[in-house]
Amino acid sequence: MNSKTLTSDLALRGGRPAVAATEPKVEWPILTDADREAVLRVVDRKILWAQTRPEGLYAPEQFALEQEFAAFVGVKHALAVNGGTAGLHMALTAAGVEPGDEVITSAFSFLATPAAILHAGATPVFADIDPRTFNLAPAEIERKITPRTRALMVVDIHGLCADWDPILELARKHDLIVTEDACQAPGATYKGRAAGTFGAAAGFSVNGTKNFAVGEGGFMVTNDDEVRARGNWLKQVGEELPESDRTMAYKHLLAWNYRTQELPCALGRAQLARLRAVNATGQRNARLLGELLQGVPGLRPPYVPEGSVSVYHKYRITLAPEELDTRLRGALLRDAFLQALRAEGVDCDLWGSAPLCAHPMIQARTPRDRADDYPATVAMFANSFCLGSDAHPLYCQPEGLVRAWAEGLRKVAAAAAGL
Repeated sequence: MNSKTLTSDLALRGGRPAVAATEPKVEWPILTDADREAVLRVVDRKILWAQTRPEGLYAPEQFALEQEFAAFVGVKHALAVNGGTAGLHMALTAAGVEPGDEVITSAFSFLATPAAILHAGATPVFADIDPRTFNLAPAEIERKITPRTRALMVVDIHGLCADWDPILELARKHDLIVTEDACQAPGATYKGRAAGTFGAAAGFSVNGTKNFAVGEGGFMVTNDDEVRARGNWLKQVGEELPESDRTMAYKHLLAWNYRTQELPCALGRAQLARLRAVNATGQRNARLLGELLQGVPGLRPPYVPEGSVSVYHKYRITLAPEELDTRLRGALLRDAFLQALRAEGVDCDLWGSAPLCAHPMIQARTPRDRADDYPATVAMFANSFCLGSDAHPLYCQPEGLVRAWAEGLRKVAAAAAGL
């Protein structure tokens, strides 16, 4: 079959789409009878927030969720909060980051990561990524350390843990605080250790796009009692409830109101009970895609290093244009792929387009920082895209749809000359 015939098979050129209109597709998040029962439990109880009683604060859903999530991660403490950004900010401040400090983080993450650093009064300093894992490259971290560097905020991007051994060694060498942005990675592991357990504190998100979906919300987790106490002061507008006398004490410090509510906590408990199954579905689908795309010229599935377990919050495919029958390169080829795949009925998106330093909020503070300073991140954006979408992520789809997505990918790659 010649390239002209292959091109005519594309749905973009009038051919039959790889994904049939009747193909079952699961919309995220999934809400079940268990979720409804959890929410109704709160409505019937009529306790909507942490209320003060003679015996102390009373928030049964929140306190139970914190214990259950701490057990899931494998840490001593979890504080439920009203967003992932709040959890990250609390992690930084509670771990000891102060105004004027520099905090090194990844050039590739969601904007919440540097925003949390700015909330702490610190300056985000970006480091480039490993082009295979898309996580922070340890050598790039060391290149950015200065006398003002106080901490690292290491991101576990797309549900894959960072390369923690060399990062922790760097932190010990330079006496740096380690915090973790595990927002996309609940359930991921690195050499047997769970995401969220590598630093003094970590933040998680339960935004509705995450595999642990509540709508909005998050956590700060830690194994350190003092870090937990400082985080809780920040969450509670400077309030604390000592065990000694069960009366409210006020800490005189600048603090935010990051408190959550009982309704989302009840929903979170129901969703958390299914999180391992959700992650298992994503891993099953990722394995299937790896098998179906193996050896297809021009397509590189996500790389997961030996010893790591990903939860595939995003399934990023990298293009290798030199293997394809096309003169298009970079973003031109990427965008042509996206257009052709969407015509085939394949869900796909970009999830970002430039290093974080290019965002106006960051440019206002570090105007000399340029995207070209992060060549691996720039190349990643230009040559890759994510399979699935916020509405239809990989981790909830049936096998038949995943096979159809793979067929669409093979079809577009084979007809690259016509893009």
